[in-house]
This record gives sequence, C-alpha cells and structure tokens, in this order.
Amino acid sequence: MHSLADSLHLWGITIIQYIQLIFKDYSGIMLFLSYIGDPKFAFTFYFPVTYFLHKSVGKRVLWVTVISEWLNAVAKWLLHGERPYWWVHESGVDSSESLLQVQQYEITCETGPGSPSGHAMITGAVWYIMISDFLYYKKVTSLSTKVLCWSCYFLVMSAIAVSRLFIATHFPHQVVAGILSGIVLGKIFNSLSTTSLKFSHHAAVCIGLTVLTAVTYLLVRYLGSDPMWSVAKAVKWCARREWVHLDTSVFYSLIRDVSSLLGLGIAVWLLPEHEKNSFSLIVRCLHIASALAVTSLSENLKPGRENLHLFYFLGFVKHVVTVCLVVVVVPMMSNIVTRV
Repeated sequence: MHSLADSLHLWGITIIQYIQLIFKDYSGIMLFLSYIGDPKFAFTFYFPVTYFLHKSVGKRVLWVTVISEWLNAVAKWLLHGERPYWWVHESGVDSSESLLQVQQYEITCETGPGSPSGHAMITGAVWYIMISDFLYYKKVTSLSTKVLCWSCYFLVMSAIAVSRLFIATHFPHQVVAGILSGIVLGKIFNSLSTTSLKFSHHAAVCIGLTVLTAVTYLLVRYLGSDPMWSVAKAVKWCARREWVHLDTSVFYSLIRDVSSLLGLGIAVWLLPEHEKNSFSLIVRCLHIASALAVTSLSENLKPGRENLHLFYFLGFVKHVVTVCLVVVVVPMMSNIVTRV
C-alpha cells in the first residue's frame, strides 16, 4: 500500500514517461522551451527588453521576478519536494509496477528541491505582468484581442510545463502549483507602482529578504533538515557530473534575487528617473541590443566552483553590476553613439 505522496509521484512518472515517448524526436524544442522558461531568462532577457520598451513595466518585471523567485526558493526549502530523476532511484517502490527509468538531459539535473516549479511560477508571474501591462498601456478594449493575448499566455505556460515534465525535472503537480502561484503573484504585482521607488526602498526590501532568508535557513536546520540536501541527490543521481550546475541551487537563486534588486536600487540612485519612454524606435532597439549583449556576456561569466564562498560572492557582485550596466551605462553609451 503506497502513501498518498508515493501514489502522486507514481502517477507523475507515468505522465513523464508518456510525454518523453511522444516528444522523443523533438528533444531540441523541449530543451528550448525549458530554456526560455528558466528564471534566469527573466533577468537576462525579459527585464532588459521590457525596461527599454517601458521603464515602469521593466522595473515591475524585475520586481516580480525577484520576489517570485525568492518565494519559490523559500517554499522549496520548506516543502522539501522531490524531483523525478532522483526519486525513481530512491523511492523504494517495486519496479515491477512499471516504474521505469526516466530519460535525463543536459538541463535535467537542477540542484534545488522540486516543489513548486520555479520555471512555471516565475515565468507565469512575468508573462502575466507583460500581457496585462500591454493590454493596459495600449488601451486594448477588443474582447477578441484580449482573448488572443491570454490564450497565448496559457499556450506558453502549457508548453513550458510540458518541457519541464519531458526533461524529468518536475512532477505534474509541481508545475501546476507553480503556474497558479505565478498567476496570483502577477495579479498582486500588476498594481505595483515603480515610479516613486527610491534606493532606500530597494535597500530595505533587500535587507528584509536577507533576514527572512536567514530565519528560514535556521528554521529548516532547527527542524532537523539540511537546506542543501537536494544538491547531494543531484550529484548522486545525475547521469553526468557536468550536468550538475550550482547556479540552479536554492541558495544561488536567493543571492541572485537580492543582488539584482540591490543593483536596481543603486541604478535608481545613480540615475534619477524621469520615466522617459519617448525614444525613437531605432534608439530603443539599440538600447535593447546593447543590454542583451551585456546580460549575455554576464551569463557566460561563470566563477569557478572550487571555493563555494567565492563562487556565491562573485555571483552576488556579478548580478549587482549587470543590472547597473543595463539601467545606467547602456543608455549613456547608446546616447553617445547616436549623437556622433
């Protein structure tokens, strides 16, 4: 007799095996869908693009990315969710019940706990902000246009959810929980005004997130659990050691959140906002291209993992500097180029 959790996981493995069978010839597409749903994609793509299309929306996108990823990381610590690629090895369920091995891919072996799905939760919140703000600022009144936009939202989220199941890094209930959480957070942050937020606001939230992170960490330790337990499982059961990436750990996510928000606060302090959104299309495209080049370069700068403390510290510095470069330096350099 299986427990409710085991029954849920067994059902999830069945769904994963079925999806892997159906889409086995489309693994490249599945990996791409999972890539664009990666939380770091919100930092490296959605934020810079939306920021230079509309500064207020861009900052709101970064805020909802930070808060939703932070909440997701804390929830993962507390919920202790399994991941399919290691659960099949450690469940203890009799393999005669069609519990077969699941196929692993190069991005399968994420090192954080599995519930809720960060890809679904964070991307769900970000896309909710982008679509709802598009409808608001464009003053869309057509019902058919609204239906089309929200249909695209659910199509994108469904595709990302399927991709997460395909690579066996989440169970179905984890991606559903992530999508629903993302929608709720998107609705909450959709009413956030970013025009009046100063450095002090950003710094205060960063301090608050850091303190709450420390409290949660100590609480998890007090309850007798190792907050880094999932990293050991990833290392043990990943098909290839090089597929295990520390920048997918809960701790790294928390560092990225605080450092990115602090970077935005510093940028606001260095470059007081007038919320100017009247740049020409050519200038906006130049800003976006330059910002994406900066975030792409930053993403490719990966500190060595030999010293974990140095790894996390350099990650913190990298994200602070990257946001400052995007918000402050990129517009300055682009404006200089356009004047030449």
